[in-house]
Amino acid sequence: MISDSINSDSIYKYVGLFIVSLFVIYIVLRTLNFQAKIIEGMATGTSTTATPNDKEKIADAIAANTTFAEDSLLISKYQKSYEDIIINLENNINFFMLGAIINSGEIISKKPMDPASIALINSINSLKAFKDTLNDSMSFLDKTGSSTTTNSSSSSSSGSSNNSSNMFGF
Repeated sequence: MISDSINSDSIYKYVGLFIVSLFVIYIVLRTLNFQAKIIEGMATGTSTTATPNDKEKIADAIAANTTFAEDSLLISKYQKSYEDIIINLENNINFFMLGAIINSGEIISKKPMDPASIALINSINSLKAFKDTLNDSMSFLDKTGSSTTTNSSSSSSSGSSNNSSNMFGF
């Protein structure tokens, strides 16, 4: 009789653990599914309740995001600082490119198709691509800054020189 009660207690204990385990697994799976929907919505830029008409609002949303970015940069106020940042970055990149070429020249010349040489070449080419990005950013900054300061600069003297014009060829 005692062995029967121990067996039935064990059975109830195992059945209870099984039910609790199923419940925990159910909660974990529901949480992961909910989290996956949130992450998917963030990755695609849509909400989980998107409708087909939302595509018509994309251009307006992009314009609003652009305006927010433009307003947060305060180009008319900080244009000179931004130009200095870009110029200093370009000088920095030029020195690092020169150093990489000088320090890696012998390695690259011995085995130009070696994976290590190709990695060095790709690094230098990435720096060159970054320099192109800096030039594009400077051009955009000059264009944007001149359009935001056209009214304020028309009353000031127009004979001031821009230090960045020599470096970037503008």
